[in-house]
Amino acid sequence: MSPVPSAPAELLPTGEVLLIVDDDTPTRLLLRGVLSRQGFVVIEASDGMEAVALFAQHHPALVLLDVMMPVLDGFATCVQMRALDQDAGTPLIMLTGANDLKAIDHAFSAGATDFITKPINWTLLTQRVRYALRSGQLGREVRRSHLRQLSACRIAKLAFWEWRLSDDSLHWSDDLHAVLGVASPAVGWLGELLALVHPDDRTRAQRLLTLTRQANTPLELELRVHTAGIERLVRLVGERGVQGADQAVVFGAVQDVTALRQTEALVDYLALHDDLTDLPNRRLFLRRSAEVLSTLDLDDDEVLLIIWLDIARFHRHNEALGEAGGDLLLTRLARRLRRLVVVQDALARVGGDEFALLIRAATLAAGLDRLESILVQLRRPFHLHLAADETILTFSVGVAVAPEHGTDPNQLLMLAQDAQRLARSQARAVLVATPLPPSQSRFTETLAVERALHTALERDEFFLVYQPQMELRTGTIVGAEALLRWQHPTLGMVSPVRFIPLLENLGLIATVGQWVLEEACRQAQRWESAGLNLRVGINLSPRQFLEPNLFATIQQVIAKTGVQPAHLELEITESLAMQDPTSAIALLGRLRAIGLKIAIDDFGIGHSSLEYLLRFPIDTIKIDRTFVTNITHAQADRVIVRAVTAIGQTMGLSVIAEGVETLRQCDFIEALGVHEIQGYLIGKPMAAAQLETLIAEFVRPGADLALSD
Repeated sequence: MSPVPSAPAELLPTGEVLLIVDDDTPTRLLLRGVLSRQGFVVIEASDGMEAVALFAQHHPALVLLDVMMPVLDGFATCVQMRALDQDAGTPLIMLTGANDLKAIDHAFSAGATDFITKPINWTLLTQRVRYALRSGQLGREVRRSHLRQLSACRIAKLAFWEWRLSDDSLHWSDDLHAVLGVASPAVGWLGELLALVHPDDRTRAQRLLTLTRQANTPLELELRVHTAGIERLVRLVGERGVQGADQAVVFGAVQDVTALRQTEALVDYLALHDDLTDLPNRRLFLRRSAEVLSTLDLDDDEVLLIIWLDIARFHRHNEALGEAGGDLLLTRLARRLRRLVVVQDALARVGGDEFALLIRAATLAAGLDRLESILVQLRRPFHLHLAADETILTFSVGVAVAPEHGTDPNQLLMLAQDAQRLARSQARAVLVATPLPPSQSRFTETLAVERALHTALERDEFFLVYQPQMELRTGTIVGAEALLRWQHPTLGMVSPVRFIPLLENLGLIATVGQWVLEEACRQAQRWESAGLNLRVGINLSPRQFLEPNLFATIQQVIAKTGVQPAHLELEITESLAMQDPTSAIALLGRLRAIGLKIAIDDFGIGHSSLEYLLRFPIDTIKIDRTFVTNITHAQADRVIVRAVTAIGQTMGLSVIAEGVETLRQCDFIEALGVHEIQGYLIGKPMAAAQLETLIAEFVRPGADLALSD
């Protein structure tokens, strides 16, 4: 009987394809009948050569292969199939005689997965086949996982190690050389590893290793190692095994984090320092001020002076000395200020010729005395070697005092700036700001806002606006960020900067956040129904994100509104994600698993989180507007945007730049490789209906200029 003709691959049924190879027609027919009834699609061959051709054509899920056949026997056929199969791991089951042990051994040598003896036990046949298919699938998954792991380790410069506590021997994975620049035999013992460690790090490393040995504490440290003439910064982690003999072994990983730490340090440093004077910038100054304010002893009348210092008529010095001379003068002034400011104080360059100081003192009088002593030193001549004459500077200074004038660092700095401007107009050297009268007290005003917030939601005073996001490659609007607004009947439009922190403090943010989530999802669903393929970004507040039932809440809202999860993008801040990275990674993974997109907002102004960013399941990085504002003339901001964009591209993430307001900013952003932009250049936050009109009529900004050229 001739073999049953097999259908072309594209016409085969959807069941798994099995290939039966046997020159005995009755056996083939019996096998086909049994397996077909189990839902398998069966193709047949009567000799090995025909079987190899069918295997190459159809890539069957499993092969049942007789040993004794004409043209090409089962062993040779098995060898050729395994060569075609490569790493796919297709189960190849040989049909052999019951007592033919030599044939069974030969079958395994040829690449067979298993064997079934003749006469065939038909009752057990399908169970053996299904078991082989499951084992094959598992094997393929294991191989794919192993290959992915190898790729990830190679990209992350990661290797694995074992430390046997009984004799201090070390055993490494094969990729150690790529991580440490040294082969495994060179570091086979703990002492050999410690010999590579920088002397300044060695004592710390020995102490932590001893703790791991004696107290069974997890090992986690970063240290410098010197191999092949290169100093590397490596991260070493490990922990003891938990069962049996493994309890005497520490299992761990080692990673070369040199480039990672350099990039983190560069991004963090440039984000927080002035590129000319190398002083802290306004962001870092405000952060330091907040830290000091939190430790201020109010019971002991301790005060904090926030000082705004401006060089009087600096433009005249700039004109006389030239731009290079003016820059040199500023750097010399910064150097002198650094020597005058003590450790517990703070210093920053906050403008072209403007500086901020923080002085902590027992009393206001003591603080002003300290300020005066600094000013005396700053009035001493500067010798620049660019001109024969000495350069003498004069200053106008404004002072705000905490807690008298408040405890908000930004408000205090603005108050000090206002006092400095008033001092300049009155030709005074130093002016302390005047507190607000009781009728204008910020405290009284805040209480009124707090009272109104308690009923704002039930009175329908909250509403959402949407700020469009444009894809630079296509010039089309592809998304919108949902933003909360509050219109009060008497207070009017209240700024989110004022009411959102109050919602957090009053414990109302979870309720309002739930409303925002539902309203944004409802709007996204309306746009879906209208045929608008628009991604809607929804901000999660810190308290929302830390709610234990957040995942269930989001699932309920999606089910309730009927929105497609793919049209939603949840935005969390970098600092929020870093509060508990392990929990954040788990939660974000669950959210992405149901189809939601995840964005890290305000990236670059929070923690140095590049190490964790590699593990966060995210889709988008949003570059904070602070790096975009001065991108056309501040090299430091361009470096930061370029670095963040490179990170995003490497990880396959989309990068959105916020706060783009001009075409020139847009050109710089696009040249640096950013994918999308958001800002007033595209559109201010607007109502949903206005956004629909904008999309219908949208023309990329600058397109008319390009056409006219």
